[in-house]
Amino acid sequence: MENSDILKAVLERTSIRNFEKRKKIPEELLRKILVAGIRAPSAGNIQPRTFIIAKDEAVRKRLYELCEDQAFMNDAPVWIVVCVDLHRHLKAARVTGVEYDYTGILPYTMSVLDVALSLENMTIAVESLGLGSVMIGSIIEHPEETRMILKLPEHCLALCILCIGYPKRKPETREKWNYEIIVCEDAYRDIQANDVLEYWKKIVLSDLKRGGKIVSPEIVERFLKERNYGKSYSNHYKEDFIKTTNSRLTEFLKKQGFLKN
Repeated sequence: MENSDILKAVLERTSIRNFEKRKKIPEELLRKILVAGIRAPSAGNIQPRTFIIAKDEAVRKRLYELCEDQAFMNDAPVWIVVCVDLHRHLKAARVTGVEYDYTGILPYTMSVLDVALSLENMTIAVESLGLGSVMIGSIIEHPEETRMILKLPEHCLALCILCIGYPKRKPETREKWNYEIIVCEDAYRDIQANDVLEYWKKIVLSDLKRGGKIVSPEIVERFLKERNYGKSYSNHYKEDFIKTTNSRLTEFLKKQGFLKN
């Protein structure tokens, strides 16, 4: 692939929620995607990540239920459960005669970063092969149930599911914050109310078009009044949900040995 093709895949990638129903992906393509994830950068080359391909229908059904029954998932032929995995690293040290404590907030954070790099590599590989993908993060809300379904050892956490398939329809890419907002020079640049209003208007307009809705200035204005940035996100990520999930995940990370009590 030429450099321009790689950049095109990065810039034009978008999440797919409309797959050709269970259209089989050739094994050689799936292997290339997984190798792309394996080849991602890793701090100290520890590679604290494991990919579990969910093939068994009973396993998929149980994971699906944890992911709020998002119907489009069932159309994707491939589900890759991406795990933060310090178990392999710690066991490899132990079987070579060394016991040491590579746990706590620093190793956990570095491991999550490594998994994110693998996910990015895989999503770009998917795009470059003419396939589509979407990341499902709901399983992080149910760490104990996912551990039992996938028989995960200590120091292992299922972070998300990458669903892959052939896109039936590829929507336009979503709007992002302006370059000048995200990219700062020498110091942090804080946003102002005007920045938020400008960004939110772009998002609303973009999402209406992506949904195939007729867009008029009146419709856009109505959406802006009904659902501003703060209302939309606080209604989606409700405080009770955040607190409950935070508590559940913290306890699980302690139980699994990532964090100390």
